[in-house]
Amino acid sequence: MEITQADITKICSKYFEIIDNYFGSIKRYLTDEEDSHIDLGIKIADYPFVSDLIYDAIDDLDSEIEKFWKENISIMFDFIRNQNSLKCLYSGNITPPILENFVKRNALYIDTVIIPDPIFNLTIFQKQITLNKKYYLNKLIRNVFNIWRLKELILADTKEKILVVIPINYNMVNQKERIHLLINAEDKFKTYINKIFNINLLDKESCLEFLSQQKTTKDIFSNIKNHDLVPNTFKDLNSFDDFLIEFSKTGKYTALNPSRSIGEDFCLYLSSQFVRVQEHKFFCEKLRAEPIYDIELPWFFFTYEMGGVDMDAAIINALQQERFNWIGNKKIPISAFRTLREENRLDYMREILRKGMTDLKARNDKDLLLTSKQLEDNFKDAFSKQNMEIKMLKAEVEKIAKKELPITIFGFLAGFVPYLDNIISITSAGRDIYNLLQNRKKIKSELTVKENDFINLLMKTYE
Repeated sequence: MEITQADITKICSKYFEIIDNYFGSIKRYLTDEEDSHIDLGIKIADYPFVSDLIYDAIDDLDSEIEKFWKENISIMFDFIRNQNSLKCLYSGNITPPILENFVKRNALYIDTVIIPDPIFNLTIFQKQITLNKKYYLNKLIRNVFNIWRLKELILADTKEKILVVIPINYNMVNQKERIHLLINAEDKFKTYINKIFNINLLDKESCLEFLSQQKTTKDIFSNIKNHDLVPNTFKDLNSFDDFLIEFSKTGKYTALNPSRSIGEDFCLYLSSQFVRVQEHKFFCEKLRAEPIYDIELPWFFFTYEMGGVDMDAAIINALQQERFNWIGNKKIPISAFRTLREENRLDYMREILRKGMTDLKARNDKDLLLTSKQLEDNFKDAFSKQNMEIKMLKAEVEKIAKKELPITIFGFLAGFVPYLDNIISITSAGRDIYNLLQNRKKIKSELTVKENDFINLLMKTYE
């Protein structure tokens, strides 16, 4: 049986019913501020009596969401996989910090943004490894309402779903494929350790033993021989030290094993990144989607593994750079992106962004700096062209209104009109006036379209 947009919208509606059932009593505390879901998570988690009540009230949320996805996951996966459109699957945080801004940037180029379900990942998996229930509740509330704020967009009746939420997690991979995935991850991890430290270890255990001997970040940093193969954060001792100290504070691992060395932390982090790469690659292939990140470190390890990415993935991920934060500006409402789709202008935006880009160029650009610069230049060129076309249309209207039309009308009234066999052609003169008025009307209509164009909205926001 064919899966329709209506089927998917129905499933998405049921998803939001679950959110309303468990969190409906607190959603009214959200404000119009773009980060109010973050504030809400912090405030509720820090309010002792209320946080305990809510924590108890959502005790069975994990079984509820698991049941929901068991009934609907195959339908959602089949629908997304069979969509003949440009899709991207997010990996990075649980959800992007401000999902609306993330979607705005990506809706300029791709058809569908796929976000792993935060309720599924937090209630079923994160809860098991998080000892602090208030920390868990904070994360759950902020990520649930990050999704909830885009309810109208998710339920919108567009040709392709601009945003979808589905369960994505390593534990969902079947056992045979999971073993294959883990073997690949361990092999890639071992190879990477050997390359950056210029050593020759045979397996993951040897890597762990080697790194566990490194007692400080300075020890690790001084032993790295190939700094070109590490992320930018790891190329400076101070930033490397800050990162590892922060990483050591998170999760259940430190609490369960407080004597673990900083080298073991680094080993844990690197090995988890290579598992994460394999997981993301696996689901991208399953959904026929491009990878997308909003955090530099996991993006680095993905591109390292893949040897670079194609043009579409490079453009999508370059749009996540800080220099494009203006696209998420409140001046561009999320509804404008629905209009962009409804007017079939997405291909026009892609044409603008692809200018000067090739797959080869994208693959050679590991840190996205060149791609980001090219995209910014493309925006500026498009804005310049738009400005020029608007000025030309305005000048044409002004020319007709102030020069051509008055001269023709004056000539008509004064009798300076064409002769045909010594008879004044009143009809011919009147036709000239009529044609000028119609031409002005046509140009003004073109000008209105230009001024209301989506690219014009982007241009004003950029300025």
